[in-house]
Amino acid sequence: MKRQNEAVPAMKLMKLRIATGLGLALFMATMIGGPVRVSHAQDDEGVTLASLAGNFAGRGSGIVTVCFSPGSVLPLISCSSVSPLAVAVPFYENEIIHQTRDAAGNSCGVDTESFARVLGTKNPAGTQIRTNVGTTTAFDPTTGSGTTSFSRYKGGSCIGAGFDKTGATLTSTGTNSYVVSDSGNRIEFIWTSYTSIAPVAGNGQGVGLSETFIRQ
Repeated sequence: MKRQNEAVPAMKLMKLRIATGLGLALFMATMIGGPVRVSHAQDDEGVTLASLAGNFAGRGSGIVTVCFSPGSVLPLISCSSVSPLAVAVPFYENEIIHQTRDAAGNSCGVDTESFARVLGTKNPAGTQIRTNVGTTTAFDPTTGSGTTSFSRYKGGSCIGAGFDKTGATLTSTGTNSYVVSDSGNRIEFIWTSYTSIAPVAGNGQGVGLSETFIRQ
């Protein structure tokens, strides 16, 4: 009877070891097999220019330097003016934007902007509305990053990602770099160059502006 009683715990211990081994094997199979399947799914669903097509809402902020004639806030003057008395004034810029993108990386959006002097002023902030027309110049789907050239107009209208320039005046051009995240639902832009054209060519310099767009 004693030997029979001793065999029972031994059998229980063997069953426990077998169950533990099976559980460990299943866990390892899940750890090894699961990520591989996820990785393949992610490769199949990489961000492309076509996947970035759609409507986006955005916000932007930064600083732009505007040049004026000596002794007055008006008129504007080119920042490359030879006048040693030309006044360069930094302004805060804030904007809200609606943008539509197409499958080729073209975009058209309407920017509502406000401006106020960095050092403060008694005057109310200035406001303006610009139509921003963009063209993707490079895009790397492996990193989700790209570059864009843009033209900004006073007037005109967006037709989807296209632009009707009827009655529009070109006010500036520039370039920016961007990176995509959240499976193409979020795009971060930073301006890399800017050239003002109207109302005075070259009156805006030193632009440091970033924008964030969220898919609607």
